[in-house]
Amino acid sequence: MMRAHDESMLELAALRAIDALEADEAAIIDQHMSECDDCRAEYARSRGVQTALAFSVSSPPPASLRDRVLRSAVKIRRIRPWYQRPAGLTGLAGAAAAIIIGGWVVLHQPAPGQHWAAKCGTTDCGTVVASGGVLKLDAHLPALPDGKVYQAWIIHPKVKSPVPEPTFTVSESGEGSVSMQATPAPGDVVAVTVEPTGGSQAPTTTPILVATLN
Repeated sequence: MMRAHDESMLELAALRAIDALEADEAAIIDQHMSECDDCRAEYARSRGVQTALAFSVSSPPPASLRDRVLRSAVKIRRIRPWYQRPAGLTGLAGAAAAIIIGGWVVLHQPAPGQHWAAKCGTTDCGTVVASGGVLKLDAHLPALPDGKVYQAWIIHPKVKSPVPEPTFTVSESGEGSVSMQATPAPGDVVAVTVEPTGGSQAPTTTPILVATLN
């Protein structure tokens, strides 16, 4: 039975345009778009944004484009929470593409200790360093609109829900950092989502940054 049209279907159409859906979600919106002009139009608009991002790696995008993408990203509601999916974090790269504006590549000189690259999709956008029972994330991310902050999470392979960690903001140049009291274990994941000011007890958006602590 075809899903009725509502705002969530528009959001699925936008995610379908950037190849950020799993197979079951893609099948739902493909069937719906076959009979829904509004969702087909949203798919076309979002596909255009993806194309613009692909060609913008050499220069900063207009502020209006960045704001539109961020507004769309922070309200996405998925059929199942990303951190409870059987496929784990393999689908995160596509969803992060809606956030990545331009081709930021950050070069860090980590402090002594274990360190791992943090990824925004396929692009390096930060570093996680473990030292003395503290995990420190240094990241390069887009500035957020008022009322929104970045929040770090630690995801343990055998724990159902992500562990909430501190929130943080970035400078005008996009630099930001956050420290977490934690000792890394193989398979742990550090993730960053966009949350309301004050943070959340459970993620409300798909991660835009992921670091796997192998």
